[in-house]
Amino acid sequence: MMATLWRNRGRRSRAIAFAVMLGSLAAAGDVIAVEPVGPQLTEKLRGLLVKEMTEVEAAMQETYSAIIQGKHDEVAQKGQAIHDSFILEQSLTEQDRQDLKAAVPVEFLQMDKRFHQLSASLAEAGRQQNTQEQVKVFNRMTESCVACHSRYVTDRFKGLQE
Repeated sequence: MMATLWRNRGRRSRAIAFAVMLGSLAAAGDVIAVEPVGPQLTEKLRGLLVKEMTEVEAAMQETYSAIIQGKHDEVAQKGQAIHDSFILEQSLTEQDRQDLKAAVPVEFLQMDKRFHQLSASLAEAGRQQNTQEQVKVFNRMTESCVACHSRYVTDRFKGLQE
C-alpha cells in the first residue's frame, strides 16, 4: 500500500514538473530570431561552445532528475557545476576574446551571463533544500536555453524557428 502511494506521488511530481516545463517553453516562444552565431565563430570558438553546451545539457538533464527526486545536494552540485562551466571564459586567449566579441552580438553574451547567474541561484536553492525555488529557477534556465537557441542557433535547431 505504501509503495503504491509513493509511486503515485512520484508520477504526480513528474507530471507537474513536465507541465511546468512545457508552459515555460511555450512562454519562451516569443523570441525574435537573428542571424545564427555559429557560422560567425572561429573553428576553435565553435568547438569550445559546442563542448560547453553539451556539458550543460547533460547537467540540466541530471538536475531535472535530482529535483524531482528531492536530491538537494545533487541539485546544488549540478547548479554549481553549470555555473562554473565557463569553458569559453576559461579557455580563451586574448585573440579568441576579440574574435568572439566580433562574431556575436552583445546580447548573446548577456544571455549567457544571465544563464550562469541563474545556475548559481539553482545551486543556492539546492543548498537551502527549497524544492519550489529549484523548480522555478530550473524553468527559467530552460526558458533561457530555448530563447538563446531560438534567437542565435536557428541553423542547428530548426524546430525552434518561428
